[in-house]
Amino acid sequence: MLATDNFVNGGITAAAVLAILLVPLSTFGRRWRHPAVRFLAWSTSIVFLPLTSSVIFSLLDRTSPELTKQCGGPAQPTGKDNPYIQDMWTLLLWVVLILTIKTNVDADAAVAVASTDGGHVSVGDGQRIRPPIENLAQYAWVAFLIWLCVPRAGWLGRFHIAVFIAFTALGLVKMALKLAAFRNASNSFALGKNTSLIAGHMAQLVTDGGGANGGRVPRYIVMGETERHVEESTHGYRIKRDVLEDKFSSLVTLDRVWLLADHGDGILARRQELRDLCLSYSLFKILRRRLSGYPLADAGSGEALTFVLRGMDSASAGVNADRMFRVMADELWFASDFYYTRTPLCILGGWLATLSYLCSILIIVGAIAVAWFYEVMDVVHTTPYKVITFYLLHAVVFVEIWEIAAGVRSKWTKMALLGHYIRHESAWRRSSFVHAVLRAVLRVRKPRRWRHEMGQNSVLEPRRFLRWTGRMRSVEVSPAVRDAVVRSLLSTYGRMSNGGVVARRVGGKIDWSLDGDGGSTTELILTWHVATRLFEMRVTSASADMIAACQLSYYCAYLVAAAPELLPDSVAWTEKRYREVSADVRAALGKDGGSSESAAGRYGRVMEALSAVSRDIVLQRGAELGRHLVEQHGEDEASACRILADFWSEMVLYVAPSENVKGHVQAMARGGEFITLVWALLLHAGVTTRPETRDGSIP
Repeated sequence: MLATDNFVNGGITAAAVLAILLVPLSTFGRRWRHPAVRFLAWSTSIVFLPLTSSVIFSLLDRTSPELTKQCGGPAQPTGKDNPYIQDMWTLLLWVVLILTIKTNVDADAAVAVASTDGGHVSVGDGQRIRPPIENLAQYAWVAFLIWLCVPRAGWLGRFHIAVFIAFTALGLVKMALKLAAFRNASNSFALGKNTSLIAGHMAQLVTDGGGANGGRVPRYIVMGETERHVEESTHGYRIKRDVLEDKFSSLVTLDRVWLLADHGDGILARRQELRDLCLSYSLFKILRRRLSGYPLADAGSGEALTFVLRGMDSASAGVNADRMFRVMADELWFASDFYYTRTPLCILGGWLATLSYLCSILIIVGAIAVAWFYEVMDVVHTTPYKVITFYLLHAVVFVEIWEIAAGVRSKWTKMALLGHYIRHESAWRRSSFVHAVLRAVLRVRKPRRWRHEMGQNSVLEPRRFLRWTGRMRSVEVSPAVRDAVVRSLLSTYGRMSNGGVVARRVGGKIDWSLDGDGGSTTELILTWHVATRLFEMRVTSASADMIAACQLSYYCAYLVAAAPELLPDSVAWTEKRYREVSADVRAALGKDGGSSESAAGRYGRVMEALSAVSRDIVLQRGAELGRHLVEQHGEDEASACRILADFWSEMVLYVAPSENVKGHVQAMARGGEFITLVWALLLHAGVTTRPETRDGSIP
């Protein structure tokens, strides 16, 4: 008996420790990528149920009247006067609470629709997901444990037992609802088959053209795709022509959104950001083709380029750079959220999502009811066990409330409501109350996932751009940067150069060709970065052009140092070249870099050190170009600032088009890169590759 008591006490203690660990590991563990954390989450989950089951079996044996009679001991008290029965039902509640949390998270993981394959994020059409058999087996086992323990719970009363069983079943019901929602969505044209449908539709647009406002707004699909809208041909899926022409179809296209916004008097007409959200959502669907490796029929399309150069609007007025990048950021928010977080229920199914949220409310009510009768009936008889029990109950309530709140705040929910509003606008507007509720939900601020920041690094002063953690610091992307990039995009009409034209115009007597002697984009970036930093030491202007030039210069240096996979050159070679240049800078300038010197004194010392014959060719050229900028434009800083801003914005536009989809997908997982925004912008303009010309000419 003593050995059994020791096992029971030790087992309950171990179960308590595992329960405390499983809450954060189950809810947040999937965000942690370290193998040790993943192994801890897996091993803790594997051990918890067998351990608690063993302890419960031991407690059942200790409370068995037959065993007590055989041992010749006194009869054990029944009900809440028996600590073994109390411990048994305490452990049983812990198991149910942990399973409720765990299956909720596992079901979300099961409906994740993204996987990586060959560097692409691929989503199989009609993809089917294996139900989490492990969770189903665990619920079956818990049901068996409850069946064994119920005969020892007569003192709880039938009502309380029924509440406990119903609360246990709710977790299983919610998991089943999520899986049913995914199974329906995985075979639908709105999600599972959406990428192939969008690929076919974009080919259809390129072949047939068309759009509202004289074709000024393309008929990109926003939402509402169903099987009745689709026809299958030898070239894949297509949207039926009569559906595209029907202004009252349940299929919502971008031109229809613009029509309501421009000629209606509803929410879309009053709030332009909702119209832009529809644009972002349609572009996100188009982007998925690229992420999934589908052919891009609109690559090189004049219509796509014109739409982007017009500012992604039907008006021919000036392009709003801030709006364009906000649209792109929202698009990439959809992409990063779709691939790297729990799949939102609202895009998996309408009424199934509603039932799942209702189930969450019932789980919250059930947790409160179980907590109440466990307290009233004094089921948990020791203070440490009470602390752990209420910790787990609060965790269940928090997880469910968080899921409901996240769903309400999500852009996915806004898009679902907007889609329903557009398809049934007249019905929505007949009810002022429903209309007010819609406006209230649409006003809820969305969670931010995409970082509106850009990394900064300086080859000449690396420590200036390091935090105490050793990570390169970031700055918020300046409006001047967005304006400069859009200005360069408009001036080149999508035909990217590598900065060579600007280099020859600025260089004057410095007429070099990096290609001629084995140079590279990396060396060009570092050369101009050194020149820009030297000019910055002498400049007194704080103009928008200078801000754009400096931020983009530091950002390109950051890409060389921290994200070389997003640049054209070999990653290994870029890393090697950056180490060589950085080492030569340290050798030339020393450790402190003369930070206490005056600007003029520092400029002279750095210029002399970098111009030495023994220095790296990149530093020599950078010093020579910097001297030329200072000497030729010392009296006209505005011109030099504009030249630098144009060069760096053209450089970003040149390096952004890339076949390295995997690098940009990984950047999304980190919170986003500014160059990924430009990459997506050029993609929608039909620019998918860098120009092959490397002699400075514009192809």
